[in-house]
Amino acid sequence: MNDVYIFTDFDGTITLDDLGDKLFLDFGQFEPFHSELLSHKLDIRQYWELLFESLPDNIDEQFIRNWAAAQQVDAYFLDFAEFCKGNCLPLAVVSDGFDLYIDAVLSNINQNHLKVYSNKAKKNNGSWNLTYPLATESCGCLVASCKRNALLKDVPTDAFLIFIGDGYSDFCAAQYADIVFAKKSLARFCFEQKIPHHNWRSFFDVLAVLRKILHSKTVRPRHQARLRRMEAFKSE
Repeated sequence: MNDVYIFTDFDGTITLDDLGDKLFLDFGQFEPFHSELLSHKLDIRQYWELLFESLPDNIDEQFIRNWAAAQQVDAYFLDFAEFCKGNCLPLAVVSDGFDLYIDAVLSNINQNHLKVYSNKAKKNNGSWNLTYPLATESCGCLVASCKRNALLKDVPTDAFLIFIGDGYSDFCAAQYADIVFAKKSLARFCFEQKIPHHNWRSFFDVLAVLRKILHSKTVRPRHQARLRRMEAFKSE
C-alpha cells in the first residue's frame, strides 16, 4: 500500500449534528431556502448567502465560535484522531461548511492542528462575506467547495485515499477514494452507484476497520477511483 491519506467530512460526521443546518435553524431562517435548494430553485452559493443574511445583526463571528464550541462531537473521534497521529497517517477535514464554526469545534477538542478544507465566512461592516476556495468548473458536483479538489490538492498522484462521510456533499469525493466509510445518504449513494464502502455509525467502527486495513496485505487501490483521479489531475 502506498502512502495513506485520510479525509473526513465535518457536519454530521465529526459532529453529531449538522452545524451548517443547526446554526440557521437555531438563529436564522432555514426554510424555505433549504427546500428551494433541494428543488434546484437555488444554487448552493445563493443558498448560503440567503442563510447568512437571515442571521440577526447581533450574531457575529465570536457568537458563532462560542456556540460551535458547545456542540457535541462523535464520542470516538478523538481516539480516531490520536490513532492517526500515532501511526503517522495524515488526517484532514473536508467540508462544504464554513471555517468559522469548524475551527471553533476543532480548537475546543484540541484538534486545531488538523488541516481543514472548507468555505470561509467573515463579517465586515455588518455584512457577511463568504468565499469558496475549492470552487471549480471542471467538476459537475453541486456543492460550493468541491471535495474532490480537497482530496487531490496536496497528495501524491499514487496516494492511497480513505474518505469518511455521511451526506450529499460527500457524493463527489467518495468516487475518488480507494476506501469509503459511508452512512445515511452517502451509504445509499454508494450502494446505488456500486461503490464499495464500509457502513459505520461512530468513529469506533471506522477505527476498528482501519486497524485491520493497515495490517492487511491484500488491500489494493480501487481501480475506478484511480482512473477518476487520473482524469481529474489532467483536467485541473
